Amino acid sequence: MMVVLLILAILYTCWILYLLKGWRSIETKPLSAALPTQGISLVIAFRNEAHRLGCLLRTLSKQDYPVSLLEVILVNDHSEDLFEPTIESFSDFPFTLRVLSLEQGKSGKKQAIAYGVSQAAQPWILTTDADCTAGTHWVKSMMQHAEAAEATFVFGPVAFESDRSFLTDFQQMELASLIGSGASLWKKGFPTMCNGANLLYKKSLLTYDPYQSNQHLASGDDEFLMHQVYQREPQAVSFAKNKESLVMTEPCYSWPVLYQQRKRWASKWGAYRLVHVQRIALGVFLANLCYAVLPLLALGWPVLIPWIIGIYGCRWIMDGIFIREITRFYNKPFNLVRYAEVATIYPLYVVVSALAGRAGKYTWKGRKVS
Repeated sequence: MMVVLLILAILYTCWILYLLKGWRSIETKPLSAALPTQGISLVIAFRNEAHRLGCLLRTLSKQDYPVSLLEVILVNDHSEDLFEPTIESFSDFPFTLRVLSLEQGKSGKKQAIAYGVSQAAQPWILTTDADCTAGTHWVKSMMQHAEAAEATFVFGPVAFESDRSFLTDFQQMELASLIGSGASLWKKGFPTMCNGANLLYKKSLLTYDPYQSNQHLASGDDEFLMHQVYQREPQAVSFAKNKESLVMTEPCYSWPVLYQQRKRWASKWGAYRLVHVQRIALGVFLANLCYAVLPLLALGWPVLIPWIIGIYGCRWIMDGIFIREITRFYNKPFNLVRYAEVATIYPLYVVVSALAGRAGKYTWKGRKVS
């Protein structure tokens, strides 16, 4: 048994070193003063988020991008709140602002994004969420990266706003790990994860209907598209490792809401088609399952307690180094004590979320999905 525990520690350490090497090898290119020349349609699907639209539109109104080359398209996914007054208050919005509504019989973020893209006037599509904010150079930095990398699909970094509570810090550290892992694996030639809160891609990519086989899933508008692009043209996918490309989003402010969100995220695992994505997802689940059951081994075999403490300590150190690397790059705080608290429960959290996601039933934005 001790040999098995030692092998687990070695494998996990090698995995994190692999990710760390991938992250550090991603080139960071400074923002240039060159004027943008390519048009972008910024498409945002929203539902029952009237209280967030004001902050979003203020952020977008400050973007450093030519007025003639940027339009903002808001797609209403059958909202039940009064969002119109908020939008109408932005009569002096500097860019073209269009509000579309999904027709009856269509719903969900994928159909909302697809509809917005079909109505877009510009050749490039940039997506984010209604609860997001970004710096003034966000749009420009994403477009410059696409041009420099000669990519048609660019995914960018996302971080949570934190009120320093355990719940929001928990999500901040988890997201940093996911963003860093997704970027590292892309650099190593195995793109897996991205976040729809910060995506830039050619409008023509959606003509292939990446959601045909997974339309029933409320999640995956980002990753399924990236996987399809990668299958056709691996060099077309790129990650924008740039501070100006960072998008900030709101965390979940209650554990039940977080649980429903994570169930939604995990529900798409079974629909992945790329073999390397399936294997990585399974490997992550099995690794966390092993760490989650270690306390049970300690109860049954007290002689293993020193070894189990050592195994956990090894994981804490390696994960901490990796997460701190990501947060430091984007100038986000890293609290060692809070990290230790998060790391203690994280393996069990991953296992529970993954198994719950396989059940395929969850509630999101007032809708029950099954």
